[in-house]
Amino acid sequence: MEGIKVVELATVVAAPAAAALMADFGAEVTKIERPGGDTWRGDRANKTPDDPWGGPHFAQNNRGKKSVVLDLKVPAHMAAFHALLKDADVFVTNVRGGALERMGLDYASLHKRYPRLVYGILSAWGLKGPRANDPGYDVGAFWAAGGLQDFSKPTDDGHVGQFPPAVGDHMTALQLLGGVGLALWHRDKTGHGQLVDTSLLRSGIWAMAYPLLNTALNPGGKFIREPRTSHYRPTFNVYKCADGQWIQMLGLDPGRFDNIVCECLDLDPKEIAKLDNVGQIAAFDRQMIKRSSTEWENLFTKKGMWYQRAVNLGEVLTDEQAWAMGTYTSAPNSTYPYINSPVQMSCSDQHGPAGPPPTCGEHTEEVLLKAGVEAEVVAQIIKHGTGAT
Repeated sequence: MEGIKVVELATVVAAPAAAALMADFGAEVTKIERPGGDTWRGDRANKTPDDPWGGPHFAQNNRGKKSVVLDLKVPAHMAAFHALLKDADVFVTNVRGGALERMGLDYASLHKRYPRLVYGILSAWGLKGPRANDPGYDVGAFWAAGGLQDFSKPTDDGHVGQFPPAVGDHMTALQLLGGVGLALWHRDKTGHGQLVDTSLLRSGIWAMAYPLLNTALNPGGKFIREPRTSHYRPTFNVYKCADGQWIQMLGLDPGRFDNIVCECLDLDPKEIAKLDNVGQIAAFDRQMIKRSSTEWENLFTKKGMWYQRAVNLGEVLTDEQAWAMGTYTSAPNSTYPYINSPVQMSCSDQHGPAGPPPTCGEHTEEVLLKAGVEAEVVAQIIKHGTGAT
């Protein structure tokens, strides 16, 4: 994306993460921040008090960008904002539709003014329908409304699982990245920009396509919960070991792993075959709890049984395979890594951040002067109290 200019008017995680990925791939991304900066700069800052940008969550989703602080309620600031848009290739936002319309920054207004501009919007609920202007985070629109929260319950009256923060945000960020890439390709063919519309709700439903379609096939379209103790394929189930660790068996192919599992667990395959799924799982449970996860891993590896232990998050951060495939990179002047784009391209071995995140308003003067804003106006903008801090 070298040579592509992106203007971002977004906050928190999802849309900023998409723009961060664009910066990873070479785009010049200018982040517009309100006076005082993106509120996400303070998230988890107490864990990294010496970070000039306020913590790893902001850094992860804003690396490699430039920061310009503007108060878009002020006409001179809005004019400066349009000075940036006139040469931009992509506009990225997660501001709600009603606010964008009031500012004249909705798609229809900007497309008329800048017909080559690719307009990427990431919302909670989409741009149409009764909830289009409702507020929302991924815990609501992706996790709760998309069905994942209910699906996480072990039983109908059980507790829902804890939401892993920003999972929906990062999933949808990838979709916005892909959509913008397609729109830029289309613009190269036609000369016209277009709207790229992504939402947390559609992303959550897309992620749940398999269980949702299974539900649609059930009588009356009713979701039938399947607990672990009656899983449809015992050799593709998860089991607890003596050390409290869990191992996910990966014997999905019917019949292929049945004998291997029985051999590993010291069970008679003919007797196991006589049992239904509930009985087989109960028999596997009784054997798996007798040994530690390390013992089972060694045995499964030796016998050719496919499996994966459920590793904890601390182990994921130090995983040899993850580091070998370029998942992480060391962040400059920090105690935590950056997580690289999950998409890598063979045209370059550079898939990491183009640089650290900016401090608030770090590039206000540089960017606005380059965009042709008069020096006196730039000085007034900085004097307004929204310049570099």
